[in-house]
This record gives sequence, structure tokens and C-alpha cells, in this order.
Amino acid sequence: MNGLILLFVFSFSILFFIKAENIPAEEVIDRMTLSIYGLSSYTCKIKINANIVDYGISIGLNGSVYFKEPNKLALKLDDLPSDVQDKYRISFTQTAVPGMASKTYKEKYKSKLVGIRNFTNNRKVYVLYLEPYKKSSVKNVMMFVDTQNYTIPKSIIFYNDGGKVIIDQVYGKIGNYYLPLKQEVLFDFPKIRANLTSEFYNYQINVNIDDSVFQTTKK
Repeated sequence: MNGLILLFVFSFSILFFIKAENIPAEEVIDRMTLSIYGLSSYTCKIKINANIVDYGISIGLNGSVYFKEPNKLALKLDDLPSDVQDKYRISFTQTAVPGMASKTYKEKYKSKLVGIRNFTNNRKVYVLYLEPYKKSSVKNVMMFVDTQNYTIPKSIIFYNDGGKVIIDQVYGKIGNYYLPLKQEVLFDFPKIRANLTSEFYNYQINVNIDDSVFQTTKK
């Protein structure tokens, strides 16, 4: 009798675990938002090795990253071709901070949970498919979200011009939050191809950042 009870409890636990994993895409996105609850701001240094194929150059860049809730993110780099920097800024903004990315996608994209798959280091990820509500340069996005800490180890952004950006990220725990330590980005566009490897270090969290840092020059 006791064996039957234990078997029932074990079976129920497995069913509950499977059911809990297969949550709606919207809930995955909400959990991404909650993953940075209490993080009001951060700054860090960034070091980039860039191989810009169409320019025939390889360069090293340094700069700084600034984040301020709810959705302000600035990337300040040394000289870089404007089309590469613009696309890098877009990809970085959309993926670097899980909570910020979730707000962007929830407001501007309709999402669908494709499934759950095994990822590197014995981790599992939610696979999300997203399409913008309004017509834009982005066609759709495939986003892979860690089922344990709700970071984004990989995402692929497809553009209407046939180009795509593939982003692979490694996170580390800074204080109570998982933030990117390394990011590898492949740009594959009709007019520009580039590989960027970025390292993030010297984090300072919940510090005062003036809003002027996030102002952009209007063209």
C-alpha cells in the first residue's frame, strides 16, 4: 500500500513538473521581467573585438554600457562604421538585459512558445518565436530563454532585407542578478557582414546615471 502511494506521488510530481515547464510564452516573458526586479541601473565596461568583413578590417574597441529602468540602455563606443554600430545597438538592446528585452518584446511583438529543448551545459531553454505587431525592419525573432534563470543565451533576429543577426551570450551573477559577461554576434546582411565578440566587466549596479547619457543625436 505504501509503495502504491509513493508511486502515485512520484507520478504526480513528474506530471506537475512537465505541466509547469510548458507555460505560455507570455509567462516566460513575464518571468524574464521579474528576473531583474530591484535592478534600477547599472554601468559596466565593454571590450569588443570586431571583424568587419566588408570593410576588410579587424579592430578592437572599448566603451561603456549604461542601463536605467525601465527601458533605457546606452552603448557608448569608440569609432565604428555607423551601419554596424546601429545594428549592434539594436541587437544589444534587445537581448542584453533579460528584463528589458522582455518589456520590449511584450510591447512590440506577439509571441509563441515553440517548445523546450536541451541546450549547452545540461541546461534547458524555452524556444520562443516572435513577430512584430507592426511592420518594421525585423521579420521575426527566435529567442532561447534559460528555464532556470530566464537569461537569453541565444537569439536570432531575422530582417526583411534577408539579413540576420545571431547572438550568443554567457551570463554571470552580479549581486542578485544575471548579467552578460560575454556576447558573440554574427551580422549577415546584404551590405554588411561582421563578427563581434564583446566582454563586459567592472559592473556597478544601482548607481545614479544622468538621463543625458541616453540621449541620441537626431539625424
